[in-house]
Amino acid sequence: MNHADRQALTEEEKLVAELGLLGIRYLSRQTLYQAYEVRPPENLLADLVQQPCARVRVAIIAVLLAHPELAVAVPAALEQLQPHERLSLQWFYVAAMLLQREYASRLRPFLTTQWQWLPDLFSVELGLPAGGTPRERLILLGHQQRRQTQTAVNWAGTYEQVAHKLIRRWEREVQWNR
Repeated sequence: MNHADRQALTEEEKLVAELGLLGIRYLSRQTLYQAYEVRPPENLLADLVQQPCARVRVAIIAVLLAHPELAVAVPAALEQLQPHERLSLQWFYVAAMLLQREYASRLRPFLTTQWQWLPDLFSVELGLPAGGTPRERLILLGHQQRRQTQTAVNWAGTYEQVAHKLIRRWEREVQWNR
């Protein structure tokens, strides 16, 4: 492993450890690194979207589902990013907003902070129609991201997996702590 790979792994591990402090513990760890504090929200969001590893990048969705109060940090995070990274953050933000609406009844019991809805910050800017169910809009968002990134990724499925992994982990933690 070269120096750049070790440095990237270290940053990824730091982020995953910090996510654990935020109650997001579904991501597997590669080292025993322990975080003791979480970086400022705007830096956390910007650093997540800049990660080379997709599993860490899409964890932005989990962060916003677990801590919707961090939505206020999104504009400052966007200022730290290159245009393609900004677009990724916007897509993941809208995905989190739609997933929150779809899974509100399953998310609310696990949130220790006061519940609040993620505001719709980017649907208009991204050209996402206002009508339709959260699920329908999530599928449209995924198609849009797939088309614009010219990748064969099932983005809607990727977004859903983040929510499922987060909720399943929280459900298991409740069972483990009984």
